[in-house]
Amino acid sequence: MNKKNNDLSVWKTSKRLERNYEKILKVIQNQFFQAISNKNNANEMINMLKVISRQHSFETYCQEIALKMVTSVYQKTEGNWRKAAEQNTKGREIYEALKKEKQNVLMENVIQKLIEQNATLIKTLPLDIASDITKYIEKETTKGRRAEELVQEIKIKFPEKTKANAKCIARTEISKAQSALTKTRAEILNIQWYIWRTSQDERVRNAHKHMEGVLVSWKDPPSPEQLSKSKYQYGKYHAGEIFNCRCYAEPIVDIHFVKFPRKVYYNGRIVRMTKAEFLTLS
Repeated sequence: MNKKNNDLSVWKTSKRLERNYEKILKVIQNQFFQAISNKNNANEMINMLKVISRQHSFETYCQEIALKMVTSVYQKTEGNWRKAAEQNTKGREIYEALKKEKQNVLMENVIQKLIEQNATLIKTLPLDIASDITKYIEKETTKGRRAEELVQEIKIKFPEKTKANAKCIARTEISKAQSALTKTRAEILNIQWYIWRTSQDERVRNAHKHMEGVLVSWKDPPSPEQLSKSKYQYGKYHAGEIFNCRCYAEPIVDIHFVKFPRKVYYNGRIVRMTKAEFLTLS
């Protein structure tokens, strides 16, 4: 990339948005535990969580939270593209597309889908906790423990357990939303390729390490686990689309700023290509 466009942080997933969403999810989960704090047995706890999941007010609340989250990611990614427009030859084209995209049916559908997905995810949180409580009770009672003895244990252990869950959900859903919105804008602008970027630290999963810097077509997502011969297989997906992933897509707005030879994911393999070879694919 040229010197101006070498700021990869432009395309990184926002840690601030992750923390905000995580904080909201923790508040919601704490409300669940407050609701069951006065229950004296596991069945009462589970029934209360099921009642919460069916309340119309809770469903409306889930929609509001999901809308707020998706809107914040939309605004952040719009800013990404505006910065890219300042640094590339397609700047005018990008600006014009951004002005019109709110009336674009494709973008409208993607935004609505993201809102519905996250509203549903939040709505199922009390049921997920109820399911975890049920499994815990079943596991512990097989050891000879009485369900009544486990009530206080559940009240102490489960709020802490769900904190980690909130962090994972926030990271995953913010990343997936950014990936979906970036992909949609790229499709609107007919930008067919992106560079797979990782956070480039010791926490990058092994299956993603070899994807760093690889050119990927939006029309042909890779299977990093298959490429790395991992024993775990999660199918094909783009950067940022898998659970707990910190990778992100850097759209190739202007191919002239990409250095070659370069690794390219093509035809199920990662191959090294010259610029002339790559241009025959575009």
